[in-house]
Amino acid sequence: MDINQIVNDATEAEAKSALSYFLQSYMTPAFGALPKNEVELIVLNVLEKLKAIDEEPELYEFVSKLKVTRSKARGLIYDRELRRSSEEELNNKVKNLLKRPLIQKNGDLYVLEVENPLVSDHLRSKVQKLGYVSDGSFSPNIVKLGIDAITALIESYLSKQERDEIKSALVAAGAPDTSFKGILKATLKKMASKLASDTGEALMDKASGFISPIIDAGVEVIAERAGELFGSDSK
Repeated sequence: MDINQIVNDATEAEAKSALSYFLQSYMTPAFGALPKNEVELIVLNVLEKLKAIDEEPELYEFVSKLKVTRSKARGLIYDRELRRSSEEELNNKVKNLLKRPLIQKNGDLYVLEVENPLVSDHLRSKVQKLGYVSDGSFSPNIVKLGIDAITALIESYLSKQERDEIKSALVAAGAPDTSFKGILKATLKKMASKLASDTGEALMDKASGFISPIIDAGVEVIAERAGELFGSDSK
């Protein structure tokens, strides 16, 4: 990381703002009173203000630019995110992850790649509170959810009215008329079956086309997409 280049590339306003932020933060509550990890977070915020790092950096960005280990990078991102993200923001990040899963084992297993360690912990905690388990043994960045777990997780983000509207749209398109959870599970299984020949990025993109409208409660889009899944069954 070329600090001179970063400073030279910054506008005068950006440089003044970054310097003012650093001095005020470092001298609160008193000069030199902050612990080392707090000073590190202040410096990271300065680098962000100077556009040297992204607002939501990936692990490798910290590893490559800051010359730290992956473990150190994860710790920095975790502590930084902990001070920035509200419960609602963490939930929104989880919902965005749910829109692009990698589907395995004929639709019985959904794999999410979670770079942000705090978002990963938030996701696992929510799954646990719903009464399910998540598998992260393969990698700290990978969260594996069974079909029942991801169904319950998606359901938890929808209001009763949204669930009722989505259920009506899915049943009208040919989904089996059971409980909302049963319908959603059947829809996910049907989607996996339809996309069975796809792999990698293509699979995630196409799966997103079916899952995103459900998570966003886009009823009109759901009706169209569900018709593609269940249309042949209802004839």
